[in-house]
Amino acid sequence: MCLFGQDLHTVLWVKHRNPIGLSPRSVEMVALHFCGAFPRRSRRADQAKQSLVRHPGVLFEKIVPSEVVTQACRFLGHLWRERVFTPLVTLWTFLSQVLNADSSCRQAVARTLGFLSLSHGLDASHDPSAYGKARKRLPEDLLPQLTRWVAQGLAARVRPQDLWRGHRAILVDGSSVAMADSPKNQAAYPQPQGQKAGCGFPMARLVGLFDLFTGALLDLALGPLSLGETVLFHTLWRCLRPGDVAVADCYYCSYADIALVQQRGAHGVWRLHQRRKRDLDSATRLGPDDYRVEWSKDVRPHWISPEAFAALPGRQTVRLVRFQCRVPGWRAQEVWVATTLLDPATYPAWDIAHLFGRRWEIETDWDHLKTTLNLEFLRTRTPDMVRRELWAHLLAYNLIRTLMWDAAQKRRISPLRLSFKGAVQEMIALWPFSASHAPGRNLTGFYDALLRGIAYHRIPERLQRTEPRVRKRRPKNYRLMTQPRDQYKQDFRTQEH
Repeated sequence: MCLFGQDLHTVLWVKHRNPIGLSPRSVEMVALHFCGAFPRRSRRADQAKQSLVRHPGVLFEKIVPSEVVTQACRFLGHLWRERVFTPLVTLWTFLSQVLNADSSCRQAVARTLGFLSLSHGLDASHDPSAYGKARKRLPEDLLPQLTRWVAQGLAARVRPQDLWRGHRAILVDGSSVAMADSPKNQAAYPQPQGQKAGCGFPMARLVGLFDLFTGALLDLALGPLSLGETVLFHTLWRCLRPGDVAVADCYYCSYADIALVQQRGAHGVWRLHQRRKRDLDSATRLGPDDYRVEWSKDVRPHWISPEAFAALPGRQTVRLVRFQCRVPGWRAQEVWVATTLLDPATYPAWDIAHLFGRRWEIETDWDHLKTTLNLEFLRTRTPDMVRRELWAHLLAYNLIRTLMWDAAQKRRISPLRLSFKGAVQEMIALWPFSASHAPGRNLTGFYDALLRGIAYHRIPERLQRTEPRVRKRRPKNYRLMTQPRDQYKQDFRTQEH
């Protein structure tokens, strides 16, 4: 070992004086540091930490640049140290975790460290606890903001001629999600009332807004099962812009909902609620199966205050359109649709019926989220982490929709005619190989190859699709749980004795 100049004096001073009571091992490490015994590894680690812009999400760098993530974290007041799991690396590790079938933290950490080892030569501990702590430190609003930002960027790429008669169509529908059974989750999102304590899972209700033309999720509301879908829908009205057309089923077709949507300058196409009387005797006939009717204010819903309900107009004009839903092999079904688009010349009845028929797209969107992306059950055990995990799935969904859009633009086809499952499979297959391209930042050819693979998987347009909710595969012949599992174990021990 060679010692030169000031380094030698510093080492001798630390070794003999030891002014702060260092242990012998610490004195040895200080001496090695000043003598330059391991400068190569130190420089390599510093360079790797400074170049973490080549993160595991380098595949999506064109969609969500690293600068956007960094600025969003700083805007939310999040501070961090430049370690392996920076917010950028933590975010993309989180997304790779929810996108893979093995969604364990250990697998996600091993995948990320493998990427960093190939692209940066960086080695770190495979203990997933550091990643778990970094994931909790992520600002809770980071993932929702990035999800909405990606959806807005994708919606801005839709050409005016591709809209529905110049309007942006927004699909509205609700769903639910189960989560890990923990006391904190049960307190925030209680299980259904019909289930015995300890025999069910916490459940949350979801209401989402999806863009009809891009398939992206614009926004989502989350709440316990005690909150109805209409209550959650009202928290999303900030997304409705003047001229938008909301397309929903009969659950959202109330007098108050229609009036409030019109007050925001938007329109709606709803399936007529089964309790609403059509009363066509006093209606104005606009064409075959096309009527204009006057509705009077009815009973106040529980979700609106008496003052707000009293401020609504006493009467409003609504247009009713009737059409036949014909599916091969099924009996034709009569469908009544209510809409605030009153002009039959600008909005023909057949086009309104066609628009409502495309409402099925939101059913497939929810299926992509809950089945393809495994959103059916959330694994985290605290409400704040449940929300982070939920929005991580939604951000991953919008990123895949953006890949599908880019692939469709190259082939000049509709992005909704590409297979979402195929896009996920192509992306997961190629993502690990992005490590070999990250050091040189030569991702153009790599990205084009990914888009070609996604564009290969096409699906036909299935209008007026009907899928009965039945299962062919029989479940295993086990009894249903009617008491907590600990009680079963206690009863088994009692029987043994």
